Amino acid sequence: MDIIDFHQALITKNIPILVDKNPVNTYLREQGYPTTFFDDYDFTSKQTIFAIISDYHYHDRLIELSQTSESTVVHLLAVRYDPSLKAIAYSFEQLLSGNLEQALGLRAKAYDKIAEAEEALYLSDLRGSKLKCYLSESLEVINTTDELNSGWFYSIAEFCESSLINIKGNKSSFSVEGTFFFDGIIYACANPVVRDGNREALTYLLNRIASSEEKYVEFEDNAINRLVIDGRDETSILLNMNYELERNLTLTEIGFGCNTALVKNVDWQVNSLINHQQSRINYHGKPKKRNPET
Repeated sequence: MDIIDFHQALITKNIPILVDKNPVNTYLREQGYPTTFFDDYDFTSKQTIFAIISDYHYHDRLIELSQTSESTVVHLLAVRYDPSLKAIAYSFEQLLSGNLEQALGLRAKAYDKIAEAEEALYLSDLRGSKLKCYLSESLEVINTTDELNSGWFYSIAEFCESSLINIKGNKSSFSVEGTFFFDGIIYACANPVVRDGNREALTYLLNRIASSEEKYVEFEDNAINRLVIDGRDETSILLNMNYELERNLTLTEIGFGCNTALVKNVDWQVNSLINHQQSRINYHGKPKKRNPET
């Protein structure tokens, strides 16, 4: 099965949806979607399924099953972002309404441009963004094909984006310098300890950015050096967070969103993985500490 076939089957309610909580099950069932609870599903079944995970227990179980599952699983790990029914419904509706055929075409063109670049990519916009992205000889990417391989697991985010990732280590694939103006943020927590320890700061940051007019980050040596929101330096919020249980790295991913339908309908008040499908930079860990005089 390819991505387009999967998307059409999901729209026409011909793909089983794996769920882990009753509210999500009820929401989908009321619309006529076939659902199966996680505990009742047989992962030795050679079929394609869509999984919506809103509980850390089932999140961890799904990660473990990725090594042995014979099912092809396309997943929305809502628990890493916002596991509320409202946020899940937003993500699901945006997924259904997206033009994946167009997005995959744009994704292919973006990867072609990356492959053609010599040493660096230069990114700019009318707001004042000026980024230089240095490229390594060997580039690490998530997914460049349209086919869903049997037994593989896929995030819905990768269908509508092209991205470079520093998997092996800092700067293993790319390194960024410059200034980036942006519209909103999302955040992900792979375990509940990190979420609970940073909940207040993360919620403040998401809402502060969503309600502001101008926001930008400055990068130096592939790390955030400064975060400015409506003229106010807010870097201290990032410095004061506790990331000890996460990957304590600098910039790990730079991506180019290809979901054009999302641009008009995006809601930055919702911490949704779907919002990941716009041009973005991913950051894991603390920003670079600045000298006192800067």
